[in-house]
Amino acid sequence: MAMTDRACKFRHRRSVMRALYVAIAGIPVIGMGCSQAAAAAACSVIVPADMKGPQPRWLGTCAAGKAAGVGVLRVGVRAPFSLFFGRVVAGRPQTGLIMLASGTMMEIRGVDDTGGVIATDGEHLAEQDRAWADAAAGARLVARRFAAAGNKGSAAYYACWAHRIETQRPE
Repeated sequence: MAMTDRACKFRHRRSVMRALYVAIAGIPVIGMGCSQAAAAAACSVIVPADMKGPQPRWLGTCAAGKAAGVGVLRVGVRAPFSLFFGRVVAGRPQTGLIMLASGTMMEIRGVDDTGGVIATDGEHLAEQDRAWADAAAGARLVARRFAAAGNKGSAAYYACWAHRIETQRPE
């Protein structure tokens, strides 16, 4: 086994042990200000109906207990996740991209009260531009937050998504 493989395995084991300790003790996560479980429970967000799966989690900022600003809504326990990259106002997704675990991508300009997706109108380029810009900004923000917390793997994952969003927009 190469030295880099050993180092990766050790880092992974250490990360798992740290996560278990945090879960058991309920101690704050560095850079987050509260435990992961409390952060997930305290920040509500309407999950788009198309994003099926367990454990939806808003990876972004909260205001008054609701998701707010740009970020990522992740649904699922492990990859492939269903992801919403974009802007949320008062817990309601406004503009961005939904990437389903199946590989389907949707540009959205909001969701209704039941989570029904309101797709962007192909006739309004500014609407599409805003969806893609908010999606990239959300992925970059989450990548920076994970990097600041020392989670290099998740930081790289979301930085890769930001790069994909910025460079692979269809014409």
